[in-house]
Amino acid sequence: MTKAIPDKTEKRRQEIVSIVAMHLVRDGFQNSGLRAIAKSVGMSDRMIMYYFETKEELIAEALSMIGENLADGMDQSLPQGNGTVNQILAALLQSGQSGEVKAVMRLWFEIIGLSMRGQEPYQKTVALLLERSEERIRAKLRADQKHRAREVLARLEGELMLGLLMPV
Repeated sequence: MTKAIPDKTEKRRQEIVSIVAMHLVRDGFQNSGLRAIAKSVGMSDRMIMYYFETKEELIAEALSMIGENLADGMDQSLPQGNGTVNQILAALLQSGQSGEVKAVMRLWFEIIGLSMRGQEPYQKTVALLLERSEERIRAKLRADQKHRAREVLARLEGELMLGLLMPV
């Protein structure tokens, strides 16, 4: 019987993380105080702290979930076999045109700004997500172009940022 409690607690933690992830994608960090987050979850800020030691832990888990979901979407948009730099970049840019991805990218660039200021958990989260993205891109590039994975990632980030700042 005692084993059911940790499983139930973990399930509730994941539900909270999922709701907070949606909250962050929708509102960004301008409305990310603990009370606002608790309100979006439908519980008190004290109750959230029952499940997470710190707000930073909760944010880090939510950002990790967002990153994994984005990476999974990136994988689905890539061609089956390995491709050239231009083929991979074109596929990723195409997948970045949806409204949902644009909302996540707005949050992503906000996180990068916080990371550049040395703030945690953003610095560690950004480093981890960039590393994972570069690995996924490298895995999809042809053998003779694998060394260009970081270039693809940089071009992708730049194009997506410009698309958000200077819509056509």
